[in-house]
Amino acid sequence: MSMHISVVSIQGDHLGEITDVLRNCRYVIEDTVTVLTGEQAARGLNWNPDRNRVAKAAYYASGWTFLVDPELVLMTNDVWLECSQQWNNRVFGWVCEGASCTYGLAVFDSGSKRREVFSSDGEIVVNVGVRLPEETDINWKEAGEDEILEIAKRLGAEYNPIADHLDESQM
Repeated sequence: MSMHISVVSIQGDHLGEITDVLRNCRYVIEDTVTVLTGEQAARGLNWNPDRNRVAKAAYYASGWTFLVDPELVLMTNDVWLECSQQWNNRVFGWVCEGASCTYGLAVFDSGSKRREVFSSDGEIVVNVGVRLPEETDINWKEAGEDEILEIAKRLGAEYNPIADHLDESQM
């Protein structure tokens, strides 16, 4: 089974600011829930009562705040330019959408978009910025989940499936 997920990884602990970030992305926050296990968080991400209401999950691990986005829309939002400048850090977003074979990443660093690249069905559709050292051996025409997760690991923002590793989560 292929992945259908996007994750925004924010250097540092910014869990307490996620609600404000989502509001800046024009989300209306109806409720936040703290859960105790990754399994509970994964179940919460499946909550989708109608097409106008969605769930997100955020957690902090290994020096990064992770925002899990099943909608696949947050990773390229310009809000990360402002956030990375305000926090003077790196924000790394990625997407893996196996059904359409779409894979990509965006890296924001201290107020500038350093890199954005997407491939879809073997064709590079966006390629902006200089290749990162962490992606030098990646052939974007053949990129998939393994390559995206490897780049995340190389950047220091290693992602582990949410149900397998969360101790605490805020949704």
